[in-house]
Amino acid sequence: MKVKPGIALFLLSVPVLLWFASNSYLATANPRPHPTHGCSAKTTVGKYVVICNGFLSPGLNAPLLPAKLLATTVSDDQGNINGSGTIMIGGGPKISQTVSGTEDLNSNCTGNITYQTTLNGRQGPPLNITFVVSEDGDRIDGLVVDPGTVFSCELRRTSKGD
Repeated sequence: MKVKPGIALFLLSVPVLLWFASNSYLATANPRPHPTHGCSAKTTVGKYVVICNGFLSPGLNAPLLPAKLLATTVSDDQGNINGSGTIMIGGGPKISQTVSGTEDLNSNCTGNITYQTTLNGRQGPPLNITFVVSEDGDRIDGLVVDPGTVFSCELRRTSKGD
């Protein structure tokens, strides 16, 4: 049986085209892409669980010690964020912390926030964080950028709205 060159070329090219098409789709497919308009304060509306890990200093000129924070926050459509949680530095004692601030969120989903804090009911130092919003606002990764800190946080949205 003699195979015509045109048919053979066609039959060989179909799997190659299918392979390219499927890989092209996989390379561009993102199950949770950023909105085409970018991010705004409305992207981060909701309640979040916050987990932070790293190293903090328990006082002025004190060495950095391992630290962990567990908290919850609530964010409104104006970018106002309020939260409360517990932080442990170097094994204790536990410290209750509250934060409040307004995010400065860019359309490329990066941003900054300065929180006013209380520690065990007393005014604490400002807390400056640089962050990235992903997964349509369901995830926020932050890095504390204050001198003398090595502390990063992951926020996961548990609900949108109230």
